[in-house]
Amino acid sequence: MITTYPETHNQTTSPKFITEAEAYYKTAHGGVNRKHIFTNEILYNIISMSIEKYLMGFLTSKNQMPACHTLGNMIKEVKQHIPVEDGLAKKMDHFDKLQFICSFALFKREPISDNDIMDMITVLKEIRAMVHENIA
Repeated sequence: MITTYPETHNQTTSPKFITEAEAYYKTAHGGVNRKHIFTNEILYNIISMSIEKYLMGFLTSKNQMPACHTLGNMIKEVKQHIPVEDGLAKKMDHFDKLQFICSFALFKREPISDNDIMDMITVLKEIRAMVHENIA
């Protein structure tokens, strides 16, 4: 189910999400070089928050709220507005599988490797560029 809002909603909400995404983006990039403070689990969550905020900024610019906030589901909703490479969507699904914490019954956390973090940083850069190029 897609929730839409009046057009005036995006004028205040979308920029707020993008500002928050940029803050997480900056923290993620700095954190990669400070492994003694930022563990892979912490970086995973910071990068995920940045991606989620960028996608929320994009979707709210289209007067839409996602039905679900997993990265994989959100990118599918973005695909309703702009083309998204299948490889990017598959990576987002993979990131969701590393930590599935939305349900106590299905709670699952996988070890997060340095390669996972580097893949996430690459995807974060792609999402950031895609959103900035396509935001209303």
